[in-house]
Amino acid sequence: MTQPTNDLTEIKLWKLNGSNGHSNKPYISAQQKQLMGHLLKIPVWNANGLCQHAQEIKLFIQTFNLDILLVSETHFTNRSYITIPNYNIRVYYTNQPDETEHGGTAVIIRQNIKHYVQAEYRYENIQATSIDIEDNTGETTVSATYCPPKHHNKYDDYDRFFKALRNCFIAKGDYNAKNNFWGSRLRTTKERQLYKVMKKK
Repeated sequence: MTQPTNDLTEIKLWKLNGSNGHSNKPYISAQQKQLMGHLLKIPVWNANGLCQHAQEIKLFIQTFNLDILLVSETHFTNRSYITIPNYNIRVYYTNQPDETEHGGTAVIIRQNIKHYVQAEYRYENIQATSIDIEDNTGETTVSATYCPPKHHNKYDDYDRFFKALRNCFIAKGDYNAKNNFWGSRLRTTKERQLYKVMKKK
């Protein structure tokens, strides 16, 4: 059975409303007013096959009333899909480049959160699905990320990926890079490269 991580990101959803295009003051709908001051719940789930564990994920989303779920290892192909009855969501996903059933990422988000989907980041060594959440101060990119363990990513690989996410972002998922900085007892070459880029950012 797959499990979500205990790492739950919560970001303030104040001013998550955008602009009406006619005034410097933001337009705030009644539904968005209810969200003001709300913390976005953004957990991460390594699915090891999203379709195979769809019922678990549906229960997790509904039980904890999640806003966004970042999924790694979806194992999706262009024939895969997932729906959650009675739950108003959108699902965006990025598959493994060769369209085989491994790797891949997905972002599951409530439709009432104003957002835009970014272009897929789809490479053998890094796959990511990213959305932009907009408020009247700018945008935050939220990205579900997966790095297959067989690839030995270098500094430039991570740096190129993070630059594609713009300045303000949350990029969570399975990097397959162990480091005692984030709680692992082991350290690897990949994690050193990733850690260097994180310190720079």
